[in-house]
Amino acid sequence: MATADLQRVIARVKDLPTLPRTVLRITELVNDPRAAAKDLSIIITDDQVLTARLLKLVNSSYYSFPRRVSTVTQATVLVGFDAIRNLLITTSVLDLFPARSAKVRREQELLWDHSLGCAIGAKTIGSFLGQEKLEELFVAGLLHDIGKLIEMMFLPEEFSHIAERVREQGGLIKAAEQEVLGCTHAEIGRLLAERWNLPVKLAEIIALHHRPVEAGPFALEAAVVHLADILARSLDLGCGGDRSIPPLDPAAWELLRLKASALDGIMASMLAEFDDIRSFLT
Repeated sequence: MATADLQRVIARVKDLPTLPRTVLRITELVNDPRAAAKDLSIIITDDQVLTARLLKLVNSSYYSFPRRVSTVTQATVLVGFDAIRNLLITTSVLDLFPARSAKVRREQELLWDHSLGCAIGAKTIGSFLGQEKLEELFVAGLLHDIGKLIEMMFLPEEFSHIAERVREQGGLIKAAEQEVLGCTHAEIGRLLAERWNLPVKLAEIIALHHRPVEAGPFALEAAVVHLADILARSLDLGCGGDRSIPPLDPAAWELLRLKASALDGIMASMLAEFDDIRSFLT
Protein backbone atom coordinates (compact mmCIF):
# COMPACT_ATOMS: atom_id res chain seq x y z
CA MET A 1 0.00 0.00 0.00
CA ALA A 2 1.24 3.49 -0.86
CA THR A 3 0.68 6.08 1.85
CA ALA A 4 -0.26 8.61 -0.81
CA ASP A 5 -3.03 6.33 -2.09
CA LEU A 6 -4.51 5.95 1.39
CA GLN A 7 -4.32 9.68 2.08
CA ARG A 8 -6.01 10.42 -1.24
CA VAL A 9 -8.84 8.04 -0.36
CA ILE A 10 -9.23 9.54 3.10
CA ALA A 11 -9.28 13.03 1.63
CA ARG A 12 -12.42 11.94 -0.25
CA VAL A 13 -14.08 10.98 3.01
CA LYS A 14 -15.02 14.37 4.39
CA ASP A 15 -16.56 13.28 7.66
CA LEU A 16 -15.57 9.93 9.10
CA PRO A 17 -18.28 8.78 11.50
CA THR A 18 -17.59 9.28 15.18
CA LEU A 19 -18.66 7.13 18.09
CA PRO A 20 -21.47 8.49 20.29
CA ARG A 21 -20.30 10.94 22.95
CA THR A 22 -21.36 8.49 25.66
CA VAL A 23 -19.16 5.72 24.26
CA LEU A 24 -16.22 8.13 23.93
CA ARG A 25 -16.65 9.18 27.56
CA ILE A 26 -16.81 5.53 28.59
CA THR A 27 -13.60 4.82 26.68
CA GLU A 28 -11.87 7.63 28.56
CA LEU A 29 -13.20 6.36 31.87
CA VAL A 30 -12.10 2.80 31.21
CA ASN A 31 -8.56 4.12 30.78
CA ASP A 32 -8.72 5.88 34.18
CA PRO A 33 -7.38 3.57 36.92
CA ARG A 34 -9.24 5.63 39.55
CA ALA A 35 -12.67 4.98 38.01
CA ALA A 36 -15.22 2.83 39.83
CA ALA A 37 -18.23 0.86 38.61
CA LYS A 38 -20.62 3.54 39.87
CA ASP A 39 -18.80 6.19 37.77
CA LEU A 40 -19.30 4.13 34.65
CA SER A 41 -22.92 3.45 35.59
CA ILE A 42 -23.69 7.17 35.91
CA ILE A 43 -22.49 7.85 32.34
CA ILE A 44 -24.30 4.90 30.79
CA THR A 45 -27.63 5.46 32.53
CA ASP A 46 -27.73 9.00 31.13
CA ASP A 47 -28.28 7.36 27.73
CA GLN A 48 -31.50 5.35 27.84
CA VAL A 49 -30.89 3.63 24.50
CA LEU A 50 -27.42 2.37 25.46
CA THR A 51 -28.70 1.33 28.88
CA ALA A 52 -31.50 -0.75 27.35
CA ARG A 53 -29.14 -2.33 24.82
CA LEU A 54 -26.54 -3.17 27.43
CA LEU A 55 -29.01 -4.82 29.80
CA LYS A 56 -30.60 -6.70 26.91
CA LEU A 57 -27.24 -8.06 25.86
CA VAL A 58 -25.93 -9.05 29.30
CA ASN A 59 -29.18 -10.95 29.87
CA SER A 60 -28.91 -12.79 26.54
CA SER A 61 -27.42 -16.19 25.81
CA TYR A 62 -24.16 -14.41 25.00
CA TYR A 63 -23.47 -14.50 28.76
CA SER A 64 -26.09 -16.90 30.13
CA PHE A 65 -25.89 -15.56 33.68
CA PRO A 66 -27.96 -17.70 36.09
CA ARG A 67 -29.82 -14.62 37.41
CA ARG A 68 -31.25 -11.63 35.61
CA VAL A 69 -28.98 -8.56 35.61
CA SER A 70 -31.18 -5.57 36.41
CA THR A 71 -28.77 -2.63 36.83
CA VAL A 72 -25.87 -1.16 34.88
CA THR A 73 -23.68 -1.22 38.00
CA GLN A 74 -24.34 -4.92 38.44
CA ALA A 75 -23.53 -5.53 34.76
CA THR A 76 -20.28 -3.59 35.10
CA VAL A 77 -19.19 -5.57 38.16
CA LEU A 78 -20.04 -8.88 36.49
CA VAL A 79 -18.41 -8.39 33.10
CA GLY A 80 -15.79 -5.69 33.77
CA PHE A 81 -14.96 -2.23 32.45
CA ASP A 82 -13.27 -3.35 29.23
CA ALA A 83 -16.12 -5.69 28.38
CA ILE A 84 -18.70 -2.94 28.93
CA ARG A 85 -16.83 -0.60 26.59
CA ASN A 86 -16.54 -3.30 23.95
CA LEU A 87 -20.20 -4.26 24.20
CA LEU A 88 -21.32 -0.64 23.84
CA ILE A 89 -19.06 -0.16 20.83
CA THR A 90 -20.63 -3.29 19.36
CA THR A 91 -24.18 -2.03 19.81
CA SER A 92 -23.34 1.45 18.49
CA VAL A 93 -21.41 0.77 15.30
CA LEU A 94 -24.25 -0.09 12.92
CA ASP A 95 -26.13 3.10 13.83
CA LEU A 96 -23.25 5.13 12.39
CA PHE A 97 -23.87 3.96 8.84
CA PRO A 98 -27.45 4.73 7.75
CA ALA A 99 -28.28 3.23 4.37
CA ARG A 100 -29.27 5.59 1.55
CA SER A 101 -31.18 2.99 -0.46
CA ALA A 102 -32.71 -0.46 -0.17
CA LYS A 103 -29.83 -1.91 -2.24
CA VAL A 104 -27.18 -0.40 0.04
CA ARG A 105 -29.14 -1.48 3.11
CA ARG A 106 -29.12 -5.07 1.86
CA GLU A 107 -25.37 -4.92 1.18
CA GLN A 108 -24.84 -3.52 4.66
CA GLU A 109 -26.92 -6.27 6.23
CA LEU A 110 -24.93 -8.98 4.45
CA LEU A 111 -21.64 -7.38 5.48
CA TRP A 112 -22.88 -6.93 9.05
CA ASP A 113 -23.91 -10.58 9.19
CA HIS A 114 -20.47 -11.61 7.96
CA SER A 115 -18.82 -9.36 10.54
CA LEU A 116 -21.06 -10.74 13.27
CA GLY A 117 -20.23 -14.29 12.18
CA CYS A 118 -16.53 -13.43 12.38
CA ALA A 119 -17.05 -11.88 15.82
CA ILE A 120 -18.80 -15.00 17.12
CA GLY A 121 -16.06 -17.12 15.55
CA ALA A 122 -13.31 -15.06 17.19
CA LYS A 123 -15.01 -15.37 20.57
CA THR A 124 -15.48 -19.12 20.10
CA ILE A 125 -11.90 -19.73 19.00
CA GLY A 126 -10.68 -17.61 21.90
CA SER A 127 -12.72 -19.75 24.27
CA PHE A 128 -11.19 -22.93 22.80
CA LEU A 129 -7.75 -21.40 23.35
CA GLY A 130 -8.50 -20.41 26.93
CA GLN A 131 -8.22 -16.67 26.22
CA GLU A 132 -9.59 -14.36 28.91
CA LYS A 133 -10.59 -11.24 26.93
CA LEU A 134 -13.30 -12.80 24.80
CA GLU A 135 -15.25 -9.54 24.36
CA GLU A 136 -12.12 -7.92 22.92
CA LEU A 137 -11.86 -10.71 20.36
CA PHE A 138 -15.58 -10.35 19.63
CA VAL A 139 -15.21 -6.62 18.90
CA ALA A 140 -12.08 -7.21 16.81
CA GLY A 141 -14.03 -9.69 14.70
CA LEU A 142 -16.99 -7.34 14.43
CA LEU A 143 -14.84 -4.43 13.27
CA HIS A 144 -12.36 -6.31 11.06
CA ASP A 145 -14.15 -5.23 7.86
CA ILE A 146 -15.26 -1.77 9.01
CA GLY A 147 -13.21 -0.27 6.16
CA LYS A 148 -15.63 -1.85 3.68
CA LEU A 149 -18.49 0.09 5.25
CA ILE A 150 -16.48 3.28 4.81
CA GLU A 151 -16.00 2.46 1.13
CA MET A 152 -19.66 1.58 0.72
CA MET A 153 -20.97 4.75 2.35
CA PHE A 154 -18.38 7.39 1.45
CA LEU A 155 -16.89 6.10 -1.80
CA PRO A 156 -19.96 4.63 -3.52
CA GLU A 157 -18.66 5.06 -7.08
CA GLU A 158 -15.35 3.39 -6.33
CA PHE A 159 -17.08 0.67 -4.32
CA SER A 160 -19.36 0.00 -7.30
CA HIS A 161 -16.28 -0.49 -9.50
CA ILE A 162 -14.77 -2.79 -6.87
CA ALA A 163 -17.95 -4.89 -6.73
CA GLU A 164 -18.06 -5.05 -10.54
CA ARG A 165 -14.47 -6.31 -10.72
CA VAL A 166 -15.23 -8.96 -8.12
CA ARG A 167 -18.27 -10.12 -10.12
CA GLU A 168 -16.37 -10.22 -13.40
CA GLN A 169 -12.98 -11.51 -12.27
CA GLY A 170 -13.79 -13.40 -9.08
CA GLY A 171 -11.20 -13.52 -6.34
CA LEU A 172 -11.02 -11.59 -3.10
CA ILE A 173 -12.36 -8.08 -2.66
CA LYS A 174 -9.04 -6.85 -1.27
CA ALA A 175 -7.39 -7.43 -4.66
CA ALA A 176 -10.08 -5.37 -6.40
CA GLU A 177 -9.73 -2.64 -3.75
CA GLN A 178 -6.01 -2.46 -4.41
CA GLU A 179 -6.64 -2.06 -8.12
CA VAL A 180 -9.31 0.63 -7.76
CA LEU A 181 -8.20 2.51 -4.63
CA GLY A 182 -4.53 1.67 -4.21
CA CYS A 183 -5.27 0.50 -0.65
CA THR A 184 -7.60 -1.95 1.07
CA HIS A 185 -10.37 -1.97 3.64
CA ALA A 186 -7.85 -3.10 6.25
CA GLU A 187 -5.82 0.12 6.02
CA ILE A 188 -8.95 2.25 5.96
CA GLY A 189 -10.27 0.34 8.98
CA ARG A 190 -7.11 1.02 10.94
CA LEU A 191 -7.49 4.75 10.27
CA LEU A 192 -11.06 4.72 11.56
CA ALA A 193 -10.02 2.77 14.68
CA GLU A 194 -7.34 5.36 15.37
CA ARG A 195 -9.84 8.18 14.81
CA TRP A 196 -12.15 6.53 17.35
CA ASN A 197 -9.27 6.31 19.83
CA LEU A 198 -9.71 2.55 20.11
CA PRO A 199 -6.93 0.50 21.73
CA VAL A 200 -3.81 0.03 19.58
CA LYS A 201 -4.39 -3.73 19.69
CA LEU A 202 -7.78 -3.40 17.97
CA ALA A 203 -6.38 -1.07 15.31
CA GLU A 204 -3.56 -3.50 14.54
CA ILE A 205 -5.84 -6.53 14.36
CA ILE A 206 -8.16 -4.69 11.96
CA ALA A 207 -5.22 -3.64 9.79
CA LEU A 208 -3.53 -7.05 9.74
CA HIS A 209 -6.30 -9.64 9.88
CA HIS A 210 -5.17 -10.91 6.45
CA ARG A 211 -1.49 -10.90 7.53
CA PRO A 212 -1.70 -11.79 11.22
CA VAL A 213 1.93 -12.74 11.84
CA GLU A 214 2.90 -9.13 11.04
CA ALA A 215 0.89 -7.90 14.05
CA GLY A 216 3.84 -8.32 16.42
CA PRO A 217 2.66 -8.63 20.04
CA PHE A 218 -0.93 -8.96 18.82
CA ALA A 219 -0.23 -11.70 16.28
CA LEU A 220 -2.17 -14.36 18.18
CA GLU A 221 -5.32 -12.23 18.40
CA ALA A 222 -4.97 -11.27 14.72
CA ALA A 223 -4.61 -14.98 13.88
CA VAL A 224 -7.85 -15.70 15.78
CA VAL A 225 -9.73 -13.10 13.71
CA HIS A 226 -8.02 -14.37 10.53
CA LEU A 227 -9.33 -17.89 11.13
CA ALA A 228 -12.75 -16.64 12.28
CA ASP A 229 -13.10 -14.68 9.02
CA ILE A 230 -12.37 -17.81 7.01
CA LEU A 231 -14.80 -19.95 9.02
CA ALA A 232 -17.58 -17.34 8.77
CA ARG A 233 -17.15 -17.36 4.99
CA SER A 234 -17.10 -21.17 4.92
CA LEU A 235 -20.40 -21.22 6.83
CA ASP A 236 -21.88 -18.61 4.43
CA LEU A 237 -22.73 -16.23 7.27
CA GLY A 238 -23.51 -13.02 5.42
CA CYS A 239 -21.14 -11.81 2.72
CA GLY A 240 -17.76 -10.09 3.00
CA GLY A 241 -18.08 -8.50 -0.45
CA ASP A 242 -17.03 -11.57 -2.43
CA ARG A 243 -17.81 -15.27 -2.40
CA SER A 244 -14.23 -16.48 -2.14
CA ILE A 245 -12.61 -18.00 0.92
CA PRO A 246 -9.18 -16.56 1.76
CA PRO A 247 -6.35 -19.06 2.18
CA LEU A 248 -5.40 -19.91 5.74
CA ASP A 249 -2.01 -18.45 6.60
CA PRO A 250 0.17 -21.43 7.66
CA ALA A 251 2.12 -19.28 10.12
CA ALA A 252 -1.14 -18.11 11.70
CA TRP A 253 -2.28 -21.73 12.05
CA GLU A 254 0.99 -22.52 13.81
CA LEU A 255 0.42 -19.65 16.22
CA LEU A 256 -3.04 -20.90 17.14
CA ARG A 257 -1.87 -24.44 17.93
CA LEU A 258 -5.33 -25.81 17.26
CA LYS A 259 -6.04 -29.33 16.13
CA ALA A 260 -7.93 -29.64 12.87
CA SER A 261 -10.50 -31.76 14.70
CA ALA A 262 -11.42 -28.72 16.83
CA LEU A 263 -12.74 -26.85 13.80
CA ASP A 264 -15.94 -28.91 13.60
CA GLY A 265 -16.83 -27.99 17.17
CA ILE A 266 -15.96 -24.34 16.64
CA MET A 267 -18.09 -24.09 13.51
CA ALA A 268 -21.01 -25.87 15.19
CA SER A 269 -20.85 -23.37 18.06
CA MET A 270 -20.77 -20.47 15.60
CA LEU A 271 -23.93 -21.68 13.88
CA ALA A 272 -25.67 -22.31 17.19
CA GLU A 273 -24.97 -18.80 18.48
CA PHE A 274 -25.39 -16.76 15.31
CA ASP A 275 -29.17 -16.33 15.10
CA ASP A 276 -29.54 -15.83 18.84
CA ILE A 277 -26.88 -13.16 19.17
CA ARG A 278 -27.94 -11.48 15.92
CA SER A 279 -31.43 -10.95 17.35
CA PHE A 280 -29.97 -9.01 20.27
CA LEU A 281 -27.66 -6.81 18.20
CA THR A 282 -29.89 -5.83 15.26
